[in-house]
Amino acid sequence: MDWHRSGRWWPLVIGIALLLLWTARPIGVSAPASIDTPFDEERAIARLATILGDERPHPTDSDANDAVEARLLAEIREAGFEPVVNERFHCNDIREGAAICARPRNIAFWVTPPGDDAVMVAAHYDSVPSGPGAADDGIGVAVALEIACQLKDRKLERPLLILLTDAEEAGLVGAAAFAAHDPLAKRVRTIVNMEARGTTGGVNMFQTSSPNGRDVAAIEKGPLPSANSLASDFYELLPNDTDLTMWLPLGVDAGNYSIIGSGKRYHTPLDRLAYLDPASVRHMGATALAAVTGHAVERRSDGAEASLVYTDIARRLLLVMPQMLAGIVLVAGLAASLFLFWRAAGAGRARAAAAPIVALVAGTAIAAGAGFLVAAIRPETAYGTAYPWVFRLLYAAAALAGAALVLGLMSEENRLRGGAGAWAWLAIFILAGFVFVPGLAILAAWPLLFLIAVAVVSRFPRISGASRPLLFGAAALFLLIVLPLAGGLEEGLFIEQAAPTSALLVFMFLFFLPGGGRAVRLASAAFGLVAAAAFVAALLVPAFALDAPRHLTIVHEDDNGKSTWQIEDNGPLPDTLRSAASFGDRPDDKGLWRAAAPSIASDGGIEIMSDSLSGGRRIMRFAAVSPLSDRQELLIKDGSAIRRVTVNGARPAVKGVPTYIGCTGRSCRRLEVELELVARAKLPVIDWRRTRYGAGAAAARLVASRPATAQPVHVGDRQVLIRRLRLPAKPAAR
Repeated sequence: MDWHRSGRWWPLVIGIALLLLWTARPIGVSAPASIDTPFDEERAIARLATILGDERPHPTDSDANDAVEARLLAEIREAGFEPVVNERFHCNDIREGAAICARPRNIAFWVTPPGDDAVMVAAHYDSVPSGPGAADDGIGVAVALEIACQLKDRKLERPLLILLTDAEEAGLVGAAAFAAHDPLAKRVRTIVNMEARGTTGGVNMFQTSSPNGRDVAAIEKGPLPSANSLASDFYELLPNDTDLTMWLPLGVDAGNYSIIGSGKRYHTPLDRLAYLDPASVRHMGATALAAVTGHAVERRSDGAEASLVYTDIARRLLLVMPQMLAGIVLVAGLAASLFLFWRAAGAGRARAAAAPIVALVAGTAIAAGAGFLVAAIRPETAYGTAYPWVFRLLYAAAALAGAALVLGLMSEENRLRGGAGAWAWLAIFILAGFVFVPGLAILAAWPLLFLIAVAVVSRFPRISGASRPLLFGAAALFLLIVLPLAGGLEEGLFIEQAAPTSALLVFMFLFFLPGGGRAVRLASAAFGLVAAAAFVAALLVPAFALDAPRHLTIVHEDDNGKSTWQIEDNGPLPDTLRSAASFGDRPDDKGLWRAAAPSIASDGGIEIMSDSLSGGRRIMRFAAVSPLSDRQELLIKDGSAIRRVTVNGARPAVKGVPTYIGCTGRSCRRLEVELELVARAKLPVIDWRRTRYGAGAAAARLVASRPATAQPVHVGDRQVLIRRLRLPAKPAAR
């Protein structure tokens, strides 16, 4: 049936279908309800419940983490394995000015007899100070232990090692210590790492090693995660890190797996077992088990490894193509699209060529503009936390309204030419970024094979009727690729920043309904009405809910004698908090709400241990002592004279000018620092910052006044004491 001759309803029907598919949670975001796997999520969750105990936060090198570690070791031994605890004070090398230190206690055990060419399953067992870490990274710990139990009696061609790191949340210190000092690191050739940035959702394989041929091959035969090379390339552009960051320089094969649903619970007190979705645990277990098995059932090939672009289709099928071939297909697909566009009958080619790009720009700009207007009117920063579907509907309807209006005004009812023009523009965009982000090819490489086929059959009159089904097939495949990708991007960016992803929806509309006419203009009016209604709803719906909280951390800071309560400005300050302290009418220029607070009692002090000149260098050793602190930091200004830093005996390599030394845990309560400086150079200015977890007794009223829909995040409520160090201007005379 010709959509453009069957009445005025097809544009509206197609648009509504796309709108519903886009607004609903697409497959690839939610965890599958059922999956064929031997992995036992009930046993894994029960084991995790025992390990977490009372579900207190357990940051590294704390009493609570000791308790979690003891229960974890007991579970490992009960499962029939012999864990080894490797404890070492370590500082990550100073990169971008920062040295991050802690005393992690990594736990390792062999599932098989020890050996080289090992596959390692990794997760971290410490949590942030604000939450119990049932998902981040309890899910990884539970899955790692269950994988060990599943595979301990299976014959594997490669050794299997489990590593549960500590001090990941303190700055990847446990992973760095393993890479730098543990002899086991030299025996590992493949790593499957597990993480979480939320408590629900399907599993994403969001990072691989490069090249990635063996990483992709390992997952092809088992239950699939959401996996695509664009997400992996996109992740590399973000300033995010996991333990795997510290291990990729070892030259290993690797896959990084994570859930990211309900991300507003991440690093909050809601990251507990009650909110951890069993379906997510099952999916993590099934996909990680399949990947580990895929790597371990045969010896690792040392031949040349391919660089692949890949994407899953509804987690049922993995489409894989060599990167070079993908580039060739993109060029051929562009040529086929241009050929079809030029060959299509009719006048007005220039207008027809411009219609897709104008529709794309108009639709995306209207969606982004609607999002910008909502952000300007709504007082909260994270206004889409409780009802993200309202904003998803707004962006989608606005984008469809704008795109349909342009098509109705500019495009003629020539479906072949309109579709070919839209595909040509997509191919041009992807080719422009392919050199820098090869993963972009997944958006079009496989669908463009259909366009190439259309170009071929169009040369033969007897089979030219296949052109329309092939164009429909290309559009349908694009939809299957893009819907889960768009859902993952939204989860990763959060809905408030997700309006630009509606560009992908506009392309879907162009591919399914590339022609114009009065019916498309009517569809534009209908989508405009939906967008208007969604806009009103977006201004009215509550921003937060009990299980989708606002991030609201209370900080009691004493900065060189000036004491204040501080709350980050991410929206209006709740009236309950205003009644508990005298906050100002507006946040300060640092984006903080402040109110006067009582001073914080100091503890400890600075001890100058030695200070001498030697060979054109000044060697200064001092101890920052703070018996009550959970974290000590030195904030260094103008550290250009510093040539070497030693912290509690650990000497990180200095790459760049040191600006920060941070140390987390009980082992840092006496922080012995040695600075090697250029003799007679200007001393750096150093602020000494001490942090205690919890806002303290003085903040009890503020904490009690925090709304139930708000939760502390990351480091959580805390007391911070800052003092300027008084270092001697020159060494004491002997």
